Amino acid sequence: MYTPSVLSLDEFPMGCVVTNARRRVLYSNRYIARQYGHAPEALAGCDLFHLFSKASRIVFESFVVPALARDGQCEEVRLTLLSAKQRPVPVVVSAVYDDVCERCFWSIANAQRSEQLYVELKKTQQLLEHKVALLRSLSHSDPLTGLPNRAALSRDLDRRIVDHTPGGRGFALAFIDLDGFKEVNDRHGHAIGDRVLQQVAERLTSTLRQNDLVARFGGDEFVVVVEGCASQAIERTLLARLGSRLSEPFVIDDIQLTLSASIGVTLYPQARALEPDQLVRQADNAMYQAKLSGKNQVRFFDSDDEDVQKERHSALVAVNEALVAGAFELYYQPKVNMRTGEVLGAEALIRWNHPERGLLGPHAFLPALGKTLCGVRLGRWVLATALDQLATWHHQGLTLGVSVNIDGYHLLHPRFLQDLGTLLDEFPDLPRGSLELEVLETSAIEDIAQAAMIINACRTLGLRVSLDDFGTGYSSLSQLRDLPVDTLKIDRSFVQNMLTSRGDLAILKGVIGFAMAFECEVIAEGVESLQHGRELLALGCEQGQGYYIARPMPADALPDWVQAWHQGEFKAKYHPDDTGKE
Repeated sequence: MYTPSVLSLDEFPMGCVVTNARRRVLYSNRYIARQYGHAPEALAGCDLFHLFSKASRIVFESFVVPALARDGQCEEVRLTLLSAKQRPVPVVVSAVYDDVCERCFWSIANAQRSEQLYVELKKTQQLLEHKVALLRSLSHSDPLTGLPNRAALSRDLDRRIVDHTPGGRGFALAFIDLDGFKEVNDRHGHAIGDRVLQQVAERLTSTLRQNDLVARFGGDEFVVVVEGCASQAIERTLLARLGSRLSEPFVIDDIQLTLSASIGVTLYPQARALEPDQLVRQADNAMYQAKLSGKNQVRFFDSDDEDVQKERHSALVAVNEALVAGAFELYYQPKVNMRTGEVLGAEALIRWNHPERGLLGPHAFLPALGKTLCGVRLGRWVLATALDQLATWHHQGLTLGVSVNIDGYHLLHPRFLQDLGTLLDEFPDLPRGSLELEVLETSAIEDIAQAAMIINACRTLGLRVSLDDFGTGYSSLSQLRDLPVDTLKIDRSFVQNMLTSRGDLAILKGVIGFAMAFECEVIAEGVESLQHGRELLALGCEQGQGYYIARPMPADALPDWVQAWHQGEFKAKYHPDDTGKE
C-alpha cells in the first residue's frame, strides 16, 4: 500500500521553534541554523530570549504573553533576532496545552524573503494603479487620435457649466464635420482616412489654446470648446481660422487631399439652463444648416431654429400618424406627346386628406421630412401604392406608365435597392419599364458615384430613370454627365416664363440641346397654355405635362380622362378651329 511521505520540519521554508512554558527551547529546525546561525544542538535547553534583542524581549512580555493567555495565539508580530543581519522578522506564536505540559510553537519567516515580497507587492500595487489609471484614461480617450472622446467631453462640459458664475465669461462650443471625408475613405481606403483624422486632430489642437478642449465626437466629427468667449464676432475670427487650417491640403504617402469643414456653433450661458447634450445638439443643428447652405461655412445656433426643429418634430409625428391612419392618397397628372396626342403615362403626386385642413399638396408637408426615416417610409409607401395602381390599370387594359418622385436621400438609403426589389417581386406580371423614377434634389446629393451605381442598378432591373427639375441645380450639367438617366424633365419655372423671358427661352434651348447630346428624352412640365405647347414643339420638345393638358386627378378618374383625351380633347386643345380659339 502506498504511504505518502511526511515533510520533515527541517525541510520547511521557514524557522520553527518549540518552547515550554518557561521559554526553554525544546526544538529548532535547520532553517534557524541556516538563516540566523543558531544550531539546534546549541539552542536546546536555552532561554528563548537568547534569540531576541532586548527590545523584542519587552515586546514579548508586554504583547505576546498577554495574547497567548487570552487567545492561545499571537498573530504576526515583528521581532528582531540576534544574528549577523540584526533585522526584524515576522513571527507567529501558538500555545498548545496537552497532558505533558504547555508548549509554544513559533513560526519565524525569512526576513529577506519578507522584504522581497513587500517590494514585489509594492511594485504590483503600483502596476495595478498604473493599469487602472490607463484604463480610466482609455475610457475617456479616442484610441485613434488620442483626443478626449464623447464621455470626456460630457464630463468637461458638466464641469464648465457647474463652475460658471453669473456674470462670468462663458464659452463657445463648435461642432465640426469634415466635407467630403467619405470620398477619401471610398477612394483611398480607411487607413488613409484614419491618418487624415489624426492630422485633423493635430491641426485643431495646435490652433487652440491650452485651456480650450478638442474632442473627437465620432467618425469625422469633432467638437471644440473655447473658454472665455461669448461673442459671435470673436468666435467667427477664431473658427474661420480653424476652417482655414482644415482647408489646407493633407499630404499622405504622396497623396494630396483637399477637404473643408462645416462648423456649427452655440454659446454658453443662455437665457435658460442647459445640459451638455443640449449644447452639443444645438451646435450639431447649426452645423447641419451650414451643410445645407453649401458647406465650408460657419453657422451660429439660433433659438428660432430650435423652434423650427420642434415644429418639424411635430410635423414628423403627424405624418407618421397619417401613414398609419391611411390618410395619404396618390393623384396622377398625365404626360402626353403634344404632337401626336399619345398618352405617355402619369406622374404620381401625393396628397394628404387632412382631417382639419382638407386636401393638402406635397409642399404643405414634404419639406419637413427631408433626410429623415419618416421621409423614407413615406417614399416606400408611394412606390408600393403606385405599383399597386399600375397593376390595377394594366389588369383593366389601361397600359400606362407611372413615374414616382424619389428624393436624393431616399435613393442613397442603404435599403433602397433591397426594398425596391422586394416591391417589384410582388408584381411579377407588371412590365418593369412601366415604372419610372424621377430623382429629385440631385444638387444636394453628396455621393454622385454612389447615386450613379444605384441608378444603373435600377435601369438593370428594367426601370426608367429621369432627372426632375433639370436646370435648377448649380451642378446639373455635371450630374447629367455622371448620372445615367433616360429622361430630362425641364423645370416648370423656365417653361412658364419662356414666352416673356429671353433668358429662360435660351435655357430651354440649351437643356433640349443637352438632352439630344446625351441621347436622353426630354419632357417639359408647367405647360399652361397652347402657346407654351407650340413654342416647345418648335424647339424640339414634344413631351409635356401641365395644367393646360390636365390637372392632377384621383386614380379612378384617370381612365375616363384618357378616353376623353383620345376621343377629341387632344384635337380640341392642340388643333383649334379656324377662329383661333383654344
